[in-house]
Amino acid sequence: MGEETSHVEKQLSGVHRSAVLLIQPHSWTSRQSQLPVLTIKTTYSKAAMLSLPAGRHVFCLHAHGTLGYHIHLCSKTQFILGDEETIMPYLTKESVRFTEQALAIFRTLSSVVACFSDEQKLPSLRETLEETHCPHSISSSTGRWKHQKVFNSAVYHMVCEALGRKLTPREHFALQALTGDPSLLASDPEISAPTSDTKPSEMWEDSERTDKEIQAAIILQAGFRGHLVRGRLNALKPGTKENLHASKILSDMWLKIQSDADKHAAILLRYIINNSEKKEELYSCLQDESTRITFADYSVSFQGTAHSWGLVFREVLLVPEEMLLVVRVFSPVPNCCLHVVNNDTGEEVKMLPHVYKPNKLGYTFVAEVIKPDIPAGYAKWRMRLISSKEPLPQLSRETPVSTFSVKEFQDYYIPNNKNLICRYCVQVMTDVLGTIQFETSDPYVLIRLSVLDKEKEVAGNIGMGFVVLPVFFFLANKRHNSLGTLA
Repeated sequence: MGEETSHVEKQLSGVHRSAVLLIQPHSWTSRQSQLPVLTIKTTYSKAAMLSLPAGRHVFCLHAHGTLGYHIHLCSKTQFILGDEETIMPYLTKESVRFTEQALAIFRTLSSVVACFSDEQKLPSLRETLEETHCPHSISSSTGRWKHQKVFNSAVYHMVCEALGRKLTPREHFALQALTGDPSLLASDPEISAPTSDTKPSEMWEDSERTDKEIQAAIILQAGFRGHLVRGRLNALKPGTKENLHASKILSDMWLKIQSDADKHAAILLRYIINNSEKKEELYSCLQDESTRITFADYSVSFQGTAHSWGLVFREVLLVPEEMLLVVRVFSPVPNCCLHVVNNDTGEEVKMLPHVYKPNKLGYTFVAEVIKPDIPAGYAKWRMRLISSKEPLPQLSRETPVSTFSVKEFQDYYIPNNKNLICRYCVQVMTDVLGTIQFETSDPYVLIRLSVLDKEKEVAGNIGMGFVVLPVFFFLANKRHNSLGTLA
């Protein structure tokens, strides 16, 4: 009777305990945790309203109920509810506000192209275009001039991306007329002016120029430069021969550009943002950048092993530019540990969100499992790299491997008076990337694993009954690498 009463009291205490729902801002790339924006505690049923400002928001829902819970969400605007695998692909796309801003600029620019020879409409459309792409926060003349130069380069960049090639001189002339920027090529450091492959006549190669010849060349260059300037100025005036010629070229190019307006509009706006000095003052859509991510998965088949330790993944990834990177591991078995080693310094990188910088030899990602349980059936091990920008690190080879050549030494060892357990001499015939693991039957003994080159330690690590050197490059030469273990 007493046991039944105790069981009932426990059930009743669970019934009266409040269920809790926390709605908390979430970011994969931020190191700081934020306070919940909404908290609900109830023993039965409760509703609450959450008002959010314009923009894209990502929240994590934490719910707890002793006996269970049912959550019902509804909104006037479209939203997506799901786990990480469901939500993350949506965050690789541009936000709604970004897309709207990009399309607003692109459509106004397209209107300018369509009416490029219309004397009545073109002036007002040019003013509208400037108001659309130039933020109101930029009020100074110098700031607006700098922003206009960035916009002109963005148009050039977008057109080149859309056509998939460099522009011809005629197309370049048309873009100069469209942007009103005669120095369009010089305004972008990534764009080089077209060069001529023609060589001077043989009679001019070794001869010295006279003063008259130099003066004649200066006059010709000035005349040619004046001709180009007059042509560009005439192209800005609707109805002129040069303007009609530029309008025809622009219309032909715009047919392909408008075939994928969303893509090319995003390219245009992204270039403006990436190449502007004060990004925070540009557009309201930049408030959504904190929720934008990019990610890539690398997976291998999990190879079961009867040993107490196994190597799952070991690949070198090259970082193209400085970036904050988050590494997530999805393992079919517990006790999986991931190491990241900077190959230039040999130092292991902390696994918190870390800023990776470009280096010469890349970073080696090594995953190991300790006392692995063999999963039933076919299993995959997966690593996910998450960042806020592209491009992500790339593998040094096409596909990762999951099978490794293993050389195992197993015997009974007794430490000598110098506490040396064992020592192996390794002759390296070819350059090889290796992982070294050592363990003892006594799990409480302190071990130091050292790699020696001419009795000088070049790498080492310390462990308790178990120690691993995640990465070591054995270089082929006439010398021997000595592998020593100290207790």
